[in-house]
Amino acid sequence: MLYLHNSSTLIEIYMSKAIAFFPWVYINEQQEIGPIKFLPYQRNKLPGNLTHTNQNEIDEVFAAYADLTNKAINRAIILEFDDWHTGMDIPNENIDYLFQVKELIAFSALSKRNFFQQPNDYCNYDTYTLIIQKFSPDKIKTFSYTTRRRDGNTKHLWSSTNRFAFYQPEHVVGITDIKIDSNLLSVLLSLPEDKKDRYYESIKEFNAANTDSRTIPEHVEIVMCKSAFECLLDIDEKMDEFVKTIKVLLKDIDGCSCEGPLKAAWAKRWGNKQPIYAWANEFCVIRGNSAHGKCRTNSKLVWQVDRHLLFAAVFFPLMLKKTLYDNKLFSMNHYDFEKLKLIDKYILNDPFGSDSDDNVRSSWNKIDQEANINTYSLLISLLENTIHGSLPKNSEEGN
Repeated sequence: MLYLHNSSTLIEIYMSKAIAFFPWVYINEQQEIGPIKFLPYQRNKLPGNLTHTNQNEIDEVFAAYADLTNKAINRAIILEFDDWHTGMDIPNENIDYLFQVKELIAFSALSKRNFFQQPNDYCNYDTYTLIIQKFSPDKIKTFSYTTRRRDGNTKHLWSSTNRFAFYQPEHVVGITDIKIDSNLLSVLLSLPEDKKDRYYESIKEFNAANTDSRTIPEHVEIVMCKSAFECLLDIDEKMDEFVKTIKVLLKDIDGCSCEGPLKAAWAKRWGNKQPIYAWANEFCVIRGNSAHGKCRTNSKLVWQVDRHLLFAAVFFPLMLKKTLYDNKLFSMNHYDFEKLKLIDKYILNDPFGSDSDDNVRSSWNKIDQEANINTYSLLISLLENTIHGSLPKNSEEGN
């Protein structure tokens, strides 16, 4: 029996064992975050024989999954939690829990992205596709699964004679090593009960808008992104509410007075608003057009849909971290604070426009670099102050 994140699965015969894994991402060594354990998988080698299953059984299960070179995957990540281990049977409530955890893991990876970097540094939501597959030791080379239909579902039977059952999606680049914000994931896994639903639902909407799949149109992604903000900020769809709530969240952020190639365009379209609030206004307009069947391209807009989606992919994780920080649930790092201080610069520059003079791939690279430099400068200053403050008084006088 195979469980997929977007399908219901039925099984005709009882299968006593189960394994949960990410087939398109890998880890080099075991890692634990909260109740979650990440085990490295490597064909014929890792994780080795376990209490409830063995390497051969795991290799046979993974033989159904092919990478972009049309070869069986050689590396992956096996997921366990608390007292549930690979090879044990898995009740439905554990399956539901693991798919919720998968959303948090995927978001912790998406929140860590810096755009316009090397391909191997990139991920999308589908990179973190989670598979939960049941198997029986005596029938390990055969399993059944179902896929959705509008009028129900279709059953499929797979055996090793059919070669591969599942192929790495073309929009998932390579099989990459895991890159997640471990501190953020730890906090999300341990949220108070009265906060869980709000964060989980907003994260789920954001993730669904970041698959990179051509089967999801950009105007649908815009609607899901705006829905993610509304759920996170506990607001309705109105523009004024969105702007007001952002202002509250950013009131303690010392933004910079900045220039940029698009400053005049934003001012012409939205007046002398601070760029982040001009963006919020335009984002709501595009969301409204996308949701209500209106024209989705508009020459009066400063940014078209692709730019808004990219900025939302930067801004939403920062806003989520800021809400956690304001609720004393999370310690934001200095780099995220520096990015928030520079947030207007992102808006005043076309992310798909390059700065050939500095030989960078995107104008946003320079902003990321500035945030990094500011972070390092701040950390050095803090370190110097700490060292200075720890020196004995006569030592300070001697210097």
